[in-house]
Amino acid sequence: MSQTDLTNERIAENQASFRDANEKIEAAADSMELLGRVPFICECADPTCMEIVRLNLEEYENVRQHPARFYTAPGHSALAVAAAAALVAEECDGYTLVDKIGIAREIVEQRYDEPL
Repeated sequence: MSQTDLTNERIAENQASFRDANEKIEAAADSMELLGRVPFICECADPTCMEIVRLNLEEYENVRQHPARFYTAPGHSALAVAAAAALVAEECDGYTLVDKIGIAREIVEQRYDEPL
């Protein structure tokens, strides 16, 4: 496995960990029937990032419809893109959508057991 693959593996695992935490936030927000934008954790590649991204529950569910798609705070996609672990899919109001590619995408497929 090359150094790039190892880096992409770490990036994918970091982002997946943030996704797992956000799934718990989404479940709590849903059970409380919250309206409006909910504070979620940025799903960027930086394991120390604590930036908050606000999405309504419909926006969050739309992101989760694509297993290899993650959202980040504006500007936070740069690390994953530079490492060739992701491509910017769309710039939205207050967040950026990124799609995993290459080894990072394979890791996400394995972790969530959902072929893409």
